[in-house]
Amino acid sequence: METQSIFSRLLIVSLILLLCAGAFIFYQTNYRAGDELIREFQEREGKTLEIAHWLVAGKAPYRNLDELRDYVRELSKRFGLRITYISDGKVLAESDLPPEEAAQMENHSARPEIVAALQNGSGASSRYSATLHRDMLYVATRMQETPGLPDGVLRIAVPYSSVQKMLGDSRENFLIVVAAMVVCASALAVFLIRRTQGMLRSFSQEVDVLGSEQSPDKIRVCPGSEFKPLMDSINVLAKKARKNTRHLQDTRSQFEAVLAKMTDAVAVLDENGTIIAHNHALDRMLGDTAKDCTGSYVLEAGLGLDVHEAVKGCLAAVNDAPRRFLARLDNGGHADVDLVPYKTARGKYRLILVLHDVSAMKDAERILREFVINASHQLRTPLTSIQGYTATLIDTPPQDEGQARTMLETILRRSREMGDVVTELLNTASPQAGKTTDPASAATEDSL
Repeated sequence: METQSIFSRLLIVSLILLLCAGAFIFYQTNYRAGDELIREFQEREGKTLEIAHWLVAGKAPYRNLDELRDYVRELSKRFGLRITYISDGKVLAESDLPPEEAAQMENHSARPEIVAALQNGSGASSRYSATLHRDMLYVATRMQETPGLPDGVLRIAVPYSSVQKMLGDSRENFLIVVAAMVVCASALAVFLIRRTQGMLRSFSQEVDVLGSEQSPDKIRVCPGSEFKPLMDSINVLAKKARKNTRHLQDTRSQFEAVLAKMTDAVAVLDENGTIIAHNHALDRMLGDTAKDCTGSYVLEAGLGLDVHEAVKGCLAAVNDAPRRFLARLDNGGHADVDLVPYKTARGKYRLILVLHDVSAMKDAERILREFVINASHQLRTPLTSIQGYTATLIDTPPQDEGQARTMLETILRRSREMGDVVTELLNTASPQAGKTTDPASAATEDSL
């Protein structure tokens, strides 16, 4: 799911705020103005009712109700009002209806304005009139002790439609104004957002150029004065980043050069025992230069069980104590291993593995051991023979010269065999040694 742009969210929030502000202003101005207009309308009609009350009371005494009805109809024509006289809930006089229909009207004692007038002296209410089929405003006042009339309530009714039309027109006009304001504000917000997006896009392009290999030293074109502090900060960060990058590149080159020139195999292991970096000497030691062992475990790379156990123990101990041991590799070679743990700047555990190839030394030890065994075997037989004949000649020399000469010839032959064995051993140990003649052997031969 694509992340919504911050400018889109800003536009939506701006529109919501504008709508809320418009609705609040509409409510505050329109409805409060409507309430004020209704209140003024009721006050005005209340004054009209007072005049009608004064006129009806001033006309007394009335001989009968017909005289009241005639007078009410006359006042209704002059004022343009509907005038009603009610006593005990019954309509006694109605300006807009004949007496027969007025007498058949329902009881008005429960009407809100009648109840308020009887309790408080005056009352008002607005509602839909089923008789006139329109919304009406009713204003009533209590009449007492009027000669010729029973105590009752004088009520006038005026159409409420004019006030409603006025309010409707006002609301419509205000809605048009608010809508126009919202549209203009939205257009301005879209314009500003698009302009800001364009400026940020051009600024981003400048930053991308700054990060390329052929980048300038700093951003020289600022797309808008609003981005000047940001541009200065990016230039400072870019300068530090280039300096750090050059330092890292130099350090990496030195590190790679050192590793490449090292005859010892070096590998860096992570906290799981996986090889994350190594030099070419490790590949040569393992005997497979075509295979890159980066990402392999110690056993998979062929470093052997000894290295695996040491790495496992060092990771389990989680300490900084270095270890040194002799290990046998899977290819049969031997290595003197140094295992040094350390922690990165982020606190991650790492191991440096340094392997010095001692396979040649082990082979030399094996050759020396075989050399000693072979020399002991080849020299033991003639040496025993020489010792035996020499002891015989010294202890019990034979009387027969022929027998004595035979013994001496045997001693000479055995000594020559020993000389040959010594020469052969010297040639095996050092080719230069075989070119020289043993002085002791030469002297023995000359004497014989």
